[in-house]
Amino acid sequence: MDEEHTQFKIYADEAKIPGHQRAWVWGAVAMAILLSGLAVGWLLSGGVGASSQLGTGANTSAVSAAEAAAWLAQQETVNQQIQERISRLEQVLAESDPCGPVALEALRPSADNL
Repeated sequence: MDEEHTQFKIYADEAKIPGHQRAWVWGAVAMAILLSGLAVGWLLSGGVGASSQLGTGANTSAVSAAEAAAWLAQQETVNQQIQERISRLEQVLAESDPCGPVALEALRPSADNL
């Protein structure tokens, strides 16, 4: 049932399709996947925002450094609070019954640790 047309040929079986045509289709599909992956990666990495801020130059790096330093200081404070709570919990659990009221009270988050 090979039907001839002026611009293309319809193949009844996949096996009859020439290899170079199948390779071309798979290559086009692979290229479309690659390009869409690159576009998504560029968009997710901030490519749109970075290209719109090209005129600001050094100001963005100074602001970014200041924001990074503030975030780092905040994170160090949180880490220190967590370390203090861990040491307090270890001390309570080592000194008393893990199921006792003292240990249970220590395990309960306080208002300042929320």
